[in-house]
Amino acid sequence: MVGRASAKFTALALQQRRDDSMTAAAPCPYFEVDTAPELQTISLKRDWTFENVPALEEALTQVSPAGADSVLFRCGGLENIDIAGAWVLYRRSERLREDGVETDFKGFKAAHFKFLEQIQRTAEADPEDRPTPGAGPALTAGIQQLGKSLTRWIVDIGAISAAIFEGVRSPGKLALRETLRQLQISGLQAVPVVALIGFLMGLVMAYQGALQLKQFGATVFVVDLVAISVLREMGVVMAAIMVAGRSGSAFAASLGVMNLNQETDALRVMGLNPNRILIAPRILALVLALPLLTIVANVAGLAGGWVVCSSLLDMSTSLFLQRLTDAADLSTLLVGLSKAPVFALLIGAVATLRGMQVESSAEELGRMTTVAVVQAIFLIVLADGIFTVIFARYGL
Repeated sequence: MVGRASAKFTALALQQRRDDSMTAAAPCPYFEVDTAPELQTISLKRDWTFENVPALEEALTQVSPAGADSVLFRCGGLENIDIAGAWVLYRRSERLREDGVETDFKGFKAAHFKFLEQIQRTAEADPEDRPTPGAGPALTAGIQQLGKSLTRWIVDIGAISAAIFEGVRSPGKLALRETLRQLQISGLQAVPVVALIGFLMGLVMAYQGALQLKQFGATVFVVDLVAISVLREMGVVMAAIMVAGRSGSAFAASLGVMNLNQETDALRVMGLNPNRILIAPRILALVLALPLLTIVANVAGLAGGWVVCSSLLDMSTSLFLQRLTDAADLSTLLVGLSKAPVFALLIGAVATLRGMQVESSAEELGRMTTVAVVQAIFLIVLADGIFTVIFARYGL
């Protein structure tokens, strides 16, 4: 009886060993392991995404370096990876490093490596870059953040400027179809709203000016007020602000969505420059469209002033045109038009820059779109003030 039980136990043990051997030998669907005396290579496969995280963690914990000094994670047949899968891979890499095993990542596509690179930048931040406790930690952190932001601004604006100049020097390299499409969207489709705002602006300025000048019996100078204000300042400023709110937000949002969907990474993988394909056409379209929109705003603003003068002040059209030609000449028009290309460059640079900085979430997309519009309007007003000082200094 004892011998029979012992034989049965031995058979069960052998069966269990065979089952364990078959289980250990069963290939993992998410990676393949190739172990050499000094290097172990883990080739990723299939989808490293959120829904597979439990299986990925369990599979990785069963892999041992087996005496290898280093572990190499290779793309292999990796199809998709998201931030959750990248975290699993990064945590496994960190555990191996804690055990004294060197790790490295090679062969990953730009679209795949994006998440892992983002995690590494966040988790492996240099301790020297972090604010140290002591006097003024908030000030130290603020100065460091300002320096990083300025550095990033300079690098990105330099890349954008290089793409624009290269496109102007070699027009064949530009996406001309995209430039024409953006010109239609940013210019032609913006004419109605710019004309409406310009007309209402001229209407309000003429009405308010008439109320004040009527006290002195100088209502005829309402035409001078409207002409100089619209042609020199308000026409181009209002057109630029409308373009910043309309086209600037659209640029930031569209480029941000492309970044979130990894479309810009796909362009880089194909050997295409996103600055030349996506950014330069938008900025060039704004540079061409804003002067034309300024002329539309000027004409609409003068039309609004004419409506007030003819309806409330009983001023004839001939008298209005005479006062208009006496108050404003070609130089007055050119002063306003000269600001338009600069405003367009500011709007396009800020909007595209903020759009390309969207990396992680829809919340960041909305925040960057808002930042792009606010900063563009601020730069428009600041640049207009600088232009005013310069023109006054030289008597223009």
